Formats: sequence, structure tokens, C-alpha cells
Amino acid sequence: MFLKFYNLLLIIFLPFIFIFFVMRFFFSKETSQSVFEKFFFLKKRRPNGKLIWINGVSIGEAKSGLTIAKEFLVNKPNCNILFSTSTISAYREMLKQKEQLILVYLPIDFRFLIKRFVKYWKPDLTIFMESEIWPNIINELHNKKLRFTVVNGRMSDKSFFWWKSLNFFTRPMFSKISSCTTQDEISKNRFKKLGVKNVDCSSNIKFLSKKLSFEKKDRLSFKKKLGKKTVITFFSTHKNEEMIIIDCFDVLSKTFKNLLFIIIPRHLKNSYGIEKNLRKKKYSFGIRSLKENLIKKHNFYIADTFGELGLFFSLSKISIVGGSFSDKGGHNPIEASYFNCAVIFGPNMKNFIEIKKKIIQTNSGFQVNNSYELADKITALLKDKTLIKDTLNNFNNLRIKEAKKVKKLIKKECEKI
Repeated sequence: MFLKFYNLLLIIFLPFIFIFFVMRFFFSKETSQSVFEKFFFLKKRRPNGKLIWINGVSIGEAKSGLTIAKEFLVNKPNCNILFSTSTISAYREMLKQKEQLILVYLPIDFRFLIKRFVKYWKPDLTIFMESEIWPNIINELHNKKLRFTVVNGRMSDKSFFWWKSLNFFTRPMFSKISSCTTQDEISKNRFKKLGVKNVDCSSNIKFLSKKLSFEKKDRLSFKKKLGKKTVITFFSTHKNEEMIIIDCFDVLSKTFKNLLFIIIPRHLKNSYGIEKNLRKKKYSFGIRSLKENLIKKHNFYIADTFGELGLFFSLSKISIVGGSFSDKGGHNPIEASYFNCAVIFGPNMKNFIEIKKKIIQTNSGFQVNNSYELADKITALLKDKTLIKDTLNNFNNLRIKEAKKVKKLIKKECEKI
């Protein structure tokens, strides 16, 4: 019943969906390639042999999917990886990796498109990352007796509310999911309640992510400009979230005279707002995209560029997780664990509940609730080198331990094909 109604709605709204993609094309949010492939006009051929289809929509999910792809190629070197994504940014990021992947855009979930797609590729195993639930994809794979599994599953409050509201109709669809491995117990219970029969909780795939890269020459150049400054990075910040470290700096500057806060906005459009808030306080700052040299009086630096997070982590003593002081639910703290910088996050880490718990339980990082607590924790870390060292060791051990769990999970999936 639900599937018939869902497909009827898609047919009714087909003209509007097409217009929507045309508009996105004119606003450079789609390319001719992405539009054609989303409507399944493919020039790529299916190779012979086993094929694993992995889907990761956003850049974050795509990177997690790439981690899984690499592990599959280690365990099954002769298999082929079909990797699909939905955004231009994620597609381009995957191209940069230069891995042995067949890279495509995920087709729109129209029944006739999905039937063609599945018939063409015949995936031996399909893995969708986190929370991507597409009824026609699940149904078609089930009809063809092909495995569909959700890995690193996460069910947000909002998504669970809507699926639960429709669960009388959607339960048969969820029951067709072959298996689901979630990143936390809350999501595990939610997927079960929605009708997935085979659900387990494992570690987060992000624990297996590789160390962020950076150019050594860029680090040496930046390090030289820093002089004796101590760097604290506030990464993936959202609108006005920088105010917490601006307030924090008012306190810290009385004790530490050589601090430099590097602010890395989640969205570059927020850079102007950061500049505005810093000017109000009359603080001196530099801007990365303008290639401004650091000078002695700078207290802040706006890193409004892409792909340099590894560089700034490598220069930092402390990294603060953006989105955790707003309603966004925080961002991935694991990437910082590869570098010699202690991690601090705010009160809202709902996107990484299980990771937050493990970090706190193992003394691998710190949670604070406001600018006063943040200033106290930064002060403690900068004054106590042993505290930073122990925190870094704990986080590194945690990451290694959890990465082993992820590898075991992927190996188990490999054995099923």
C-alpha cells in the first residue's frame, strides 16, 4: 500500500521534480553529467565479476563509504566497487581519491529508473551509509533477492518521528532490509522498532578513517609565521558560534599573551559574519583566502578555504568541535585524534552520541557547557602538559581499538558474498 502511494506521488510530481533539477543546473548545483546520471543515462559499463554497490550521499558519508570500499578491496581484491553519491561536492571529492571505483550519481528513486539501474549493475551486495532509506531501491533489491544493508546506521529524532508516524504502512519496507549495523544503541532500537529484523550496534566507521593530509611545506611556512603563538582551532563552526571563543578569549588573554584562535567555518558563507563579530570586539585577525600574512598582533585567523583541516590540526594544541555549541549536534571529533591536539566539545553532540560517550569514558577528550567552562579547560590543558599527553594517548588507543571492531564488521560482510 505504502509503495503504491509513494510511487503515485512521484509520478504526480515528476514535472516539478524535473523543473527542480533544471533550476539546480542553472544555479550550478547540478552538472549535465549529474542530471543525466540521476535519470540513468549512463555511459559506464559493468565489469565482469562480483560487484559491491556503496552509496554515500554527502561528503562525510562518501568518505565513510570510501573507507569501507578500501577495506573490501583488501579482503576481496578481485571485486568491483560501484560507488554512488548525490552531490557534486561529494562526487568531486571521490574523484580526487583516485581509487579503483566506478563512480556514478545515485538515480532518483523512481521505480522504472531503479529497475533499470539494478538490472544493469546486478550488485552482489548493496551498502547504504547512515540514514539513506529509499523505498524503491530497497524493494527492487529485495525482489531480485539481492542483499541490502545499512552500515554506520543513524536514525535522527526527526527521521524517526516521521517513519514511526507512518510505520503501519512502512514496516513491510523496513523488514526487507537484509541487515543494519548502527553507530549507537539509540539508532539500533529505532531501526528495530521500524521493522528491521537483523540489527546490531558496532563502532562508528569514522574510527577507521585515514589521517587528514596536508602539505609539509605549507606547515613549515605557517609554523614560521606563528612564531611563539599557541594555536587553538575551532573547526566546522556554524552561524555566530564563534561568539563562544570570542567571549572565552576575553578571559584567556589575561593569562596567555600569545594565543591564536583559528576559526574554520562549516560553510564559507558564514565567514563574513565571523569578520563582523570580530570587528565589533576590535580584535585583530587575518583571513586565509586573502593570503594575509600572520602578524604578531593577530589573535584570530579565519580559515575560509577547503581541504586544509589537517594543516590546522597539525599546528594546534587544542581543537574545539563546531556545531556542539549550537543546535546542529556537533561534527566528527575523531579526525583530530591523529594529531597532537586535545579535543573539546560543547553540550550538543547528538550526531555523535556514542562517540561522545566513549571519549568521556576513556578520558580521551572533554565536554564543556559554556564559555566559562571552556576557558577553564583550555587553561588547565595549556598549563598541564601531562594532561594533554595523557588525553592524546587515550584518544589514540580508543581510535585503534574501535577501528579493529570496524574491520571485523567489514570482514564479516565480505564473507557473505
